Amino acid sequence: MDETLATFLKQETPIETLQRTSHRFVPDFPTATVPESPAEFKLESQYFFKNKDIYINKHNRYAAYPKHSHDFMELNYIYSGECTEIIDGQKVHLKQHDILLIDIGSEHSIEPLGENDILINILFQNQNINLHWLEQMKSNRSILFDFLINNHTEAQKNFLLFQDNLPKINNVIEQLLTEYYFPADFSDVIISHYLIILLTELMRNYDPSMVRDTNQIPNDLLNRIFAIIEKDYTTLTLTALAEKLSYTKNYLSNFIKAETHVTFTELLNKQKLLKAHLLISSTQRTIDDIIAEIGYTNKNYFYKEYKKAYHELPSETRKHKTDDTLL
Repeated sequence: MDETLATFLKQETPIETLQRTSHRFVPDFPTATVPESPAEFKLESQYFFKNKDIYINKHNRYAAYPKHSHDFMELNYIYSGECTEIIDGQKVHLKQHDILLIDIGSEHSIEPLGENDILINILFQNQNINLHWLEQMKSNRSILFDFLINNHTEAQKNFLLFQDNLPKINNVIEQLLTEYYFPADFSDVIISHYLIILLTELMRNYDPSMVRDTNQIPNDLLNRIFAIIEKDYTTLTLTALAEKLSYTKNYLSNFIKAETHVTFTELLNKQKLLKAHLLISSTQRTIDDIIAEIGYTNKNYFYKEYKKAYHELPSETRKHKTDDTLL
């Protein structure tokens, strides 16, 4: 932990002094945004972002923060201590190094923080950055996430909670805070890059249990099927899958169809196409090499299935990716 940063964050601000002595909430934003006697209010991006990608602040301690919503995605990071929030009616308790992502439009309130409770708010100006975007990014690489995104949408949460104390992400956030609060030459550039790293690391550690309520997560057998397909998709057959799981081919075939509404072959092809799309959009390898790596022997069949899945040819995907890079 950076001691300079820790000392800075633990200093009592004027608003915190007022809240500690009055035991009442003191707004830290233009009061024009708050209607008289509000039950709740909306925080709008225009009050926080001044030609910057993100806005960072320390949440003021010693008083409850009333229920509110916002038109941007918010990341809450527990730098030290603990915190309790109510998000769309659900109580969530956070401890040190927990990360909470709150989606655009969600309503939440925050219970009073104590002296050692340091909550950092990171607000994202780009409204295209939201939980749906994160889910789609993850689903583009995993048939399990693709299944979750396209099924049981009524159970979708409006927040994500990371509770695994991830050292790499903690370090990125602390570096981000240091550059933000103690700016030097090129800090804006460094902050922009740390922001990309932060979002990418969050996607890497995005677990299926975060996507839906627990009772909507696929059962153990389906999870095992997804895991095997994602690992062995290039050579896997239904016979091999049945042997690995000690079930008959007929049982697994019927089970997969009943649970996913697609056949084993369609599920396998989905994983191959996800991998192909990733390689096409993120590498310069030839299309022929990629086709061979993912286990297709019939090129015409691959092109047909790829066009059906992505509504464009592989060459068009690569061109779009190249054009985006040049912008």
